[in-house]
Amino acid sequence: MDQKLGVCLTSCGVLLGTMAQADCPVGQEAFTSCQIEGRNTEVFVCFDDQVATYRYGPIGGTPDLLLSDTVTHVDFEAWSGLGKAISETVTFYNGDFSYEVGGGFDRPFSEEEMELGPRRFGWIDVAQDGQSLSRLECIPDTVGYGWGGGIYDAKVVAGLVWDDYSKTWMGDVVTQTPILLSDDEGGCLVGPEFRLGGVAMGDPVATLHKLGSPEVSGVFLPDGREIDRVTAMGMDIDILNNLVIGMTATDQIWDMPSGLRVGLTRGEVIAILGRVPGGARPDADVFNAIVCSEAPQDVANWYAAIAFGPDKRVQSIKFISLAP
Repeated sequence: MDQKLGVCLTSCGVLLGTMAQADCPVGQEAFTSCQIEGRNTEVFVCFDDQVATYRYGPIGGTPDLLLSDTVTHVDFEAWSGLGKAISETVTFYNGDFSYEVGGGFDRPFSEEEMELGPRRFGWIDVAQDGQSLSRLECIPDTVGYGWGGGIYDAKVVAGLVWDDYSKTWMGDVVTQTPILLSDDEGGCLVGPEFRLGGVAMGDPVATLHKLGSPEVSGVFLPDGREIDRVTAMGMDIDILNNLVIGMTATDQIWDMPSGLRVGLTRGEVIAILGRVPGGARPDADVFNAIVCSEAPQDVANWYAAIAFGPDKRVQSIKFISLAP
């Protein structure tokens, strides 16, 4: 039985993976494909060692939607190794929308199941801002899925490592002393890290002249004072009393001294921090941390919020003064 099961896992992967080969772009191979129940449409996900592509549209016709992403960036999650079903997913992003395509089959555990052959399945989950809008199921007999190797191997060859703790891929982040230190509140961020692209919390407004002049923001503090704001490419800098009291970066050019920046995966951020901030899960949407106090009696007055998008990558980094 074990020998037969091993043969099935190998042959099923090869058999299911060759069905869509001819419908992939030249030089690419199929990850998965299928026809959608009740829609008269089909989906193909193909890849090579550089690029992964998504194609959805009428069966045999011109695609309604064609997306591509680099192999290093595309969101791919391999089979966990658990359960009867073997399945993998790849997700493409198009603005606020995401398209998760999955393919798989059930492993046979009996002679009868071996004779019946594998039960194939697949789906497309369409979401907006991480919230599912619709799930399209594949017609089982049309599912093509090549388990093993594939996009996983292409990512590994590109130098990426799968981090099962955060469920994300990690590049070659620089090994360094963790910047998230221990304290009674579950972790604090060292003071020198409250800097983005050379702009630091508490800097005088005169040092920002190359980025532009402060303008009224229309944002008021509870005591009625209005915050001024300098807006640069992918960065808002809040000013009060001619000092920087807050920053929000949405572009990777504004990095912290540790290299933490927009676009890093959740796993890469955890590696730089040294651990997950206290009270947060490794798959949390936001990591929060206060600045480390210089003396036990000091009150922390800065706060950092690292927000992740639906693609599990840093979407924004925000620094806030708690006592402006």
